[in-house]
Formats: sequence, structure tokens, C-alpha cells
Amino acid sequence: MIKEITKFDKGISVLTPRLYSAVSRIPDIESKRIQDIRLRYGKSLSVSIFDKEYFVTEDGVLVNSDEKAVKITKEDMEQVFNTAFKNSIHSFSREISKGYITVDGGNRVGFCGTAVKNPLKQNIVDKLKDISSINIRIAREVIGCCEDIYSRVFSEGDKSLLILGPPCSGKTTILRDLCRRLGDTRRISLIDERNEISASSEGLTRNNIGKMTDVFCSYEKYDGIMTAVKVMSPKILVCDEIGSKEDSKALEYAVNSGVCLVATAHCPDFEEAKKRITISKLIKEGVFDYAAVLGTGTMCGRLIRLVKINGKA
Repeated sequence: MIKEITKFDKGISVLTPRLYSAVSRIPDIESKRIQDIRLRYGKSLSVSIFDKEYFVTEDGVLVNSDEKAVKITKEDMEQVFNTAFKNSIHSFSREISKGYITVDGGNRVGFCGTAVKNPLKQNIVDKLKDISSINIRIAREVIGCCEDIYSRVFSEGDKSLLILGPPCSGKTTILRDLCRRLGDTRRISLIDERNEISASSEGLTRNNIGKMTDVFCSYEKYDGIMTAVKVMSPKILVCDEIGSKEDSKALEYAVNSGVCLVATAHCPDFEEAKKRITISKLIKEGVFDYAAVLGTGTMCGRLIRLVKINGKA
């Protein structure tokens, strides 16, 4: 029987043989729940499950102490970094400047190191050296995880929704499933800035994001939103992690053009969102009908609060 290649398998494919051997031995019951795989130079290989971090032994056992865990070498760091960038670092200047790259399956690989700035462009990171930490975030499709939100927000028509939660609360996973659910019956434009929602490759989407979804892959959000509204006439526009002034301008343009929005933002709750300058402005201007707050830990990816904004919905 041929084993199905999962997103987890694709995510760990960037690891060195020694690290791959250890991680691939982690039992399925645990590997299916892993959110992040972390490499720290001179320290121990670890994985994150919900809010807890475990160290990994050579036999794939998850332990609380790093005493018997796999140690990360300089060669590990360099090889994983180069593999993620397909041994062509100079071809990925945009990704280098942002500190991450999306690899096969929509998995995101993030890097910490010493930034080398471009002398001709103020505050622009030109390259990284002395890589000290690498985080592989596994992009999981959880079909049906959006049903609670979908039934409460979209069952009676198109609305605009803001999804809130801290890091690792499942925002992108929920957004991906909402895209699938909405895109099966509505014309959707997805602004997939990091290509971790659609996992597009050579024009084909590898994730299920709906039958009527058009993807703007690797666009900056502002450019993607403006272009989508002008050329694809979406009913709903979907994007991840809003927060900048440029995002706000583009989203306001979309709403004023009659387009509904589904977007996420890093924020632990609705009260905190109202304190953030850009998001608060969008809320006050009635851009969103609802705000959905997600839980963390064992409540990761679950709706813990739904706010009807300004009574407009």
C-alpha cells in the first residue's frame, strides 16, 4: 500500500537526513497534531503541539527534557536554509527580506539570524547570515473546521468577517476552510501573499479552496486587493493578516466597490482589536459585520466569541 504524502511529510522534506530520520519516527497520533518544528543552533530539536513545546529524540520520542534530544549543528542550519531556498538564495530576495519562505504544501519556513541591510535601500534586509533559528510551520487543511462560523455568519447571505486570534490560534486554517466553503458557491478572490492558503504551484492550487476561487499568489496585499476588485469582480475578497495602513486603504476601496471581506488579524480579543489604530478604524467605519475570536491551546481553531459589530449585520 502506497503511503499518502501529507503536508507534514512535505514540511519535513527540507530537513537534513539526520533530523528527518528523527522527526519521521514520531508516532502518527502525535505528528498529526504538530504545528511547528523548531531548529535552534547549538540547542535541541523541538516541536510545538498547541501551546506546549517538546524535544525530539533520535527515536522520535517527544520528551520534556532536552537531555537526550537531537542536537542542532551549524551544518543542519545551513543545509535546511539552502534547501528551503532551493540552493538559489539570490532568487528569493523578497522572501529573505521578510524572514520566511513558503515551501511545498504551503508550509512556511521562518528564519532568525543576523540581518545584512542593503546600503542603497534604507532599512531593507538584503540577506541573512549566521542563521540561529529556523521554524517550520505545518500548513494543515482541516476540512469542515469553519462550519460553526459559516453557519452563524454566512447562512443568510454574504457578510464581511474579521477573524481574530493570537499566533497559533488557527486563523489561517479557518480562513483556508472558509475559502473552500464560500468559494464553492460564490465568486471569491483570494489574496494569498505567502502562498500558504492555496499552496499554488505552476498555476494549480494544491489545497481545496473552492470551485469559484481566483488566486492572487505572492502579491503584496495592497496590489492584490486593488487588482482583484478591478479585474475579477469578486463577491467576497479573502486575505490573511491585515494591519498596515496600506491594507486599510485597499480594504476600504474594496468595500466601497460593493465587495464583502473575510480577513484575519493578530489580536487576542475584540477589545484589543479596537485599540489597534488601523483595525479600529476599519471597525469604526463599519467595514466588518462580524468579528470572530478564536481560542488557543486545546481550543485552537475553535470559535469562542462572535461579535456583531455596530448592529449593522
